[in-house]
Amino acid sequence: MPIDSPLFIQTLLLGSTGIFKIAFILFAVVYFIFSLVVVRQVNLMTETVITQGAPILRLIAFLHAGLALGVIILFIGFL
Repeated sequence: MPIDSPLFIQTLLLGSTGIFKIAFILFAVVYFIFSLVVVRQVNLMTETVITQGAPILRLIAFLHAGLALGVIILFIGFL
């Protein structure tokens, strides 16, 4: 089979897009784990330093984690 056959090129392209799909999903999972670390850090900070803006910071941290989870679901759905 010659290297420049359409079947070889199609297989090569599908294989590389599969690798990119997996890479995007793995990146989204790592980003979600990072967002959970941010939530934990914000909770520790708001327990240590008590301010009036603590509930707002916690809300933003939870929204960030929710958006990161939404990105995972979006990547799985579209890819």
